[in-house]
Amino acid sequence: MLYSIHTLKSISNHLLPRIAEIHLSDAGLLSKLGYPFVLRYFENAIKDERAFGFYAQEEETKEIMGFSLASPEPSSLTSKLTKDKGWFIRNILKVIFTRPAAFFQMVISSVTIRGQMYESNTIECVYFTVDEKFRGRGLGRALQKALMDEGRKRGYKKIYASVETWNIASLKATQANGFKIIKTFQEGIYHRHRLESEL
Repeated sequence: MLYSIHTLKSISNHLLPRIAEIHLSDAGLLSKLGYPFVLRYFENAIKDERAFGFYAQEEETKEIMGFSLASPEPSSLTSKLTKDKGWFIRNILKVIFTRPAAFFQMVISSVTIRGQMYESNTIECVYFTVDEKFRGRGLGRALQKALMDEGRKRGYKKIYASVETWNIASLKATQANGFKIIKTFQEGIYHRHRLESEL
């Protein structure tokens, strides 16, 4: 399997929905809010000056295989979802009436995420997700490693990540990149490991 890794900010607009589709296979909160929130989140992320990420593309078919995203302030990416008040109200009302548990989890997570960053020279590995058909080949690890290398180039000293305790594949990939578990915590319905690594 041959693939190339590109910066997420260089992705063309017509390919960004594919990133959102891949992310929907993730079991996290953003996915539970639904496709409009996922797409808007990544639209905002690629415009954010401090956020950075990568995507993997198969050489032969040009199919998007997976992506990674990091930010020194992950809560700012989430808060940008509320910037267009009309859009946010329309879409959050749909969530409240169709998936109320996801709405309450969003409230819990938005409070929790604010307390996760410890130092000004650190970044958060917000996401690294691989399409199901490309998993088990080390691609997630490579995409996360690209974040670490870029973070180091930008002068950051440490990277953090949160991985759900049941997600053994992501945990192994993260630990293979040098992360160590520093605590395990509950965030609403999620039971997560908090990990860190020097850059």
